[in-house]
Amino acid sequence: MTEPQVDDATMQLGTVPEPQAKRKPWYRSRVFRVFSWAASAGVVIYTVVRLFGLETGWILGTTIAFVPYAAALALVGAGVQAAFRHWAAAIVSAAAALAMVAVVSPRLFADDQPAASGPELTVMSVNLYVGVANLEYVMELVEEHEPDVLSVQEFTPGAMDTLAELGLEDLLPHVIAEPGDQAIGTALYSAHPLERLEEIEPGGIFYQPAAEITLEDGSKARFMAIHTAAPASAERVPQWEADFAVLPRPEEDVPWILAGDFNATLDHDLLRDLISTGYTDAADATGSGLDMTWRPIEGGYLNGIVRPPAVALDHVLVDERAAVHSFEVLDKDGSDHAPVVAHIQLPG
Repeated sequence: MTEPQVDDATMQLGTVPEPQAKRKPWYRSRVFRVFSWAASAGVVIYTVVRLFGLETGWILGTTIAFVPYAAALALVGAGVQAAFRHWAAAIVSAAAALAMVAVVSPRLFADDQPAASGPELTVMSVNLYVGVANLEYVMELVEEHEPDVLSVQEFTPGAMDTLAELGLEDLLPHVIAEPGDQAIGTALYSAHPLERLEEIEPGGIFYQPAAEITLEDGSKARFMAIHTAAPASAERVPQWEADFAVLPRPEEDVPWILAGDFNATLDHDLLRDLISTGYTDAADATGSGLDMTWRPIEGGYLNGIVRPPAVALDHVLVDERAAVHSFEVLDKDGSDHAPVVAHIQLPG
């Protein structure tokens, strides 16, 4: 007797195929999460350094200048983490980014000014980029803005001679000049009589002349043309710190004004500490604290393709009792630093 044939399909009815394991999306992989958390950790560390003034050494001393850009990038990074559903890392990154935004954003808003009743002054600062900036343009700015006091950095003997030929000393006849090779020279030009305060001047690698100015009504103010060392190498950091340690602090009788290239932004603890002794940063006071003043003309990374972003290194600091009516970052011409000009009113 023949056995009945069973169809193969019937035999397979009782066979249940094993389910295949569902693959995780790549952004949920362990590798992605590790990199995501590493990015969040970097943002948190950078934020802590900024908030607590921990920028020791030249690497942190240099990179802390870029806090506004770091805050923006951290917010973008938090958005990317959220888009890929790494919520915990996104929250950490966003919190750190918002902490940076909180310390940067007030620079966009003007502050109430004290009721100063003293003489009004216009203060200008220019960095001549080792004397090769467009000096005719500098003269145009002086003629246009008519500063009472002009602070000049990277002031070479050749620049001094050319500016004299162009008539700068006719407009600002009172001069304390310390020209020098490369970047060490600095000068103060004034429309009013100057008495040099040489005993107060820092002994750093750049000249920083100081003087007391006597105004038409007999009132006085003190000025220093600032050019501190830059924290661009491990060797320069101690010089940078030493320069800030001996800069003049405000006095009760005669107000101080410091103008020039501080080689520091408002995110550097050294500059914030100096301001806290009784100064006002003119840019910050007028809502111009994020108007950048310096970017290298050449150099950078990848054979100059990538250059560091612009930062605000040039400042006018005034006695906190003075009123700042305006502050402006002017166009560059031949220098890596933009000229700045502030209109202030001294305390009565």
